[in-house]
Amino acid sequence: MTRQEIVQAAASTVEEMRAAYVPHLTGNMANNALNYREEADAVLVYVDDSIAPYFPYTEYPWLSPRWHGKKNPNEGWVERFQEEFARRLAAKLGGKIKR
Repeated sequence: MTRQEIVQAAASTVEEMRAAYVPHLTGNMANNALNYREEADAVLVYVDDSIAPYFPYTEYPWLSPRWHGKKNPNEGWVERFQEEFARRLAAKLGGKIKR
């Protein structure tokens, strides 16, 4: 498999997961801030915090009294995204992904 095929598989995996795995608080994070790029021998998948500066708050437990002890429904989404991304990419590439 060529480098370009691997990059394309990673990019298509991000695109197919964008709607289902990234919180859609406003749509901005899923539609604009979730990005990917080639770096040396890797494809970096990331949330651009200059586009979605609230990103960290979507991932972690709610601590403010404002939420009256309720759990953040998005808590842990990054880990779930990473695990599913690795599973899907491995299936596309016909191998295993080591992290």
